[in-house]
Amino acid sequence: MALQIASALAILSEPFLPFTAKKLCNILNIKPNHWNLKFENWNLVKAGHQINQAEILFAQIEDAEIQKQIDKLEATKTANAMENKVVEPQKETSTFDDFTKLDLRVGTILEAEKMPKANKLLVLKVDTGIDTRTIVSGIAEHFSPEEVVGKRVTVLVNLAPRALRGVESQGMILMTNDASGKLVFVNPDADGVENGATIS
Repeated sequence: MALQIASALAILSEPFLPFTAKKLCNILNIKPNHWNLKFENWNLVKAGHQINQAEILFAQIEDAEIQKQIDKLEATKTANAMENKVVEPQKETSTFDDFTKLDLRVGTILEAEKMPKANKLLVLKVDTGIDTRTIVSGIAEHFSPEEVVGKRVTVLVNLAPRALRGVESQGMILMTNDASGKLVFVNPDADGVENGATIS
């Protein structure tokens, strides 16, 4: 009964899986009939019929191979994003004096929590080396609070305070975007850079 079912499947699947159907027909030692038999003649494997050596129809796909294909797709996605990215034009020219007004410091995020009733905002406690201050940052769609605690960041510390949903934000954290559009922290990656170190 199992061989009859397998034989019927070999014939029925031919339009959809032609190579697999052919392999199964070879194993069962039957000829493809391209759906030309009448229903009453579909007794394909009669008593005493000799089948051939069985073989695996579908190779098992290992996790490593799946990951390889996922990585390949991600690499293609990133390459396409890089090829099609639009770079913003240069802003209005500023003077050296304008730049020296910016006080950029290395800091570390100590605490983070979501702003109530605000999908995009995180309320951060940041050690700037000068003090520990509150900074409200619009990064909640890209990072969870748990992900950012302990992150080294670059902070504009002399930005005028601004109230956001009743919380005073005392600075700004520098961010950029990667090829996929995800926000990325602009931070120092060298060892030995302490909180409060100026960026010039």
